[in-house]
Amino acid sequence: MRIIILVFTLFLFFSCHQEVKENKKTKHLEANNSQSNQQLSYAKGFELKVEGNIQKLIIKDPFNGYTTQKKYALVHKKDNYTPKKNEIVLTVPLKRVIPFSTSFLSMIDTLGEINSIVGVENKSYIYNPKILNKIEEKKVGIIGSIGQLDLEKVLSVNPQVLISIGSTGETPKTVQKLEKARIISINNYDWQEKHPLGKAEWIKFFGALYDKQDEATKIFNFIASNYTSLKNRQQQKPVNVLFSSPYSGTWYIPGGKSYGAQFLKDANGTYAWSKDTSTGSLPLSFETIVNQQKEADIWLSPNYNSITEMVSDDSRYLPFLNKVENRVYSQNKRINSLGGNDYWEKGALRPDLVLKDYIELFKLDNCISDSLFFFEKLDN
Repeated sequence: MRIIILVFTLFLFFSCHQEVKENKKTKHLEANNSQSNQQLSYAKGFELKVEGNIQKLIIKDPFNGYTTQKKYALVHKKDNYTPKKNEIVLTVPLKRVIPFSTSFLSMIDTLGEINSIVGVENKSYIYNPKILNKIEEKKVGIIGSIGQLDLEKVLSVNPQVLISIGSTGETPKTVQKLEKARIISINNYDWQEKHPLGKAEWIKFFGALYDKQDEATKIFNFIASNYTSLKNRQQQKPVNVLFSSPYSGTWYIPGGKSYGAQFLKDANGTYAWSKDTSTGSLPLSFETIVNQQKEADIWLSPNYNSITEMVSDDSRYLPFLNKVENRVYSQNKRINSLGGNDYWEKGALRPDLVLKDYIELFKLDNCISDSLFFFEKLDN
């Protein structure tokens, strides 16, 4: 009789214990479903949702009305999952990746996953010293550009995934060959986002791939809160801005609905094309700039290293330089000998730091140069 009672007691204990575990599991899954199915605040180029108990990453094509381009089922090794039609199964967290944009590096590093990077296009234009060290130590391979991949080198580093810069063209033949070898390629369209926080929100894309969604969400919320606070606090008068300088004879100016124009708007700046409705860059002639940009208080991001170099290259800059009274700034404060510029790495993830620089710059003669993070005044 005692044995029967003992067995019955143990049965009840383990049944209750299992029920508690299942309840916790269900509540955790419901929480994940609730969090993951929330709409993204700014980013348009991807979507995250839970179907059943499987996380889905959906890549949207910005060149075709943000229709679904590819759908990835993010599974763990222990998951027994049969993919639905047109789904690509990807095991997470990722362990071996090749990112094809420097803007991806800061996001991967911030999530603590720098060791997952096994290959890069080349070391030119990379700022991150940890990646550069790994290249020198032969822990990260140089595998060539996405259209001209060294297939042998790619296979030698054995990546799970290529994270590519999404484009309008067809998938390069080299990538198609790798996909046949079961190396998955994922398009990242962060460069098509029209709001600085939209680009930064792609850290949630990486959070899903590394199974670190909570961390990614916390990081983004911190950045978005900083950005919004800076935007709402500043009260200075509007500042008229001149952008960039000609490249190969064409002067590219941010369209009025572009990423760059949004920064300007949020820092209380204006320029001749503020009311333009273009979302990309406007290719303009020198004469058009002269005719339209009648006023300017400050000149940002010309493609030069000094004012002397500018004037030596083209004396037509002199009237502009007189207008801005030598208030000319480049985003080259954090640049290395290889040409790697942290503005294009950390700046992609930290638009709050960029906006902070803009607001400081727009104090004009009261600007404190030492407090700038990405920008510096151009020497004479």
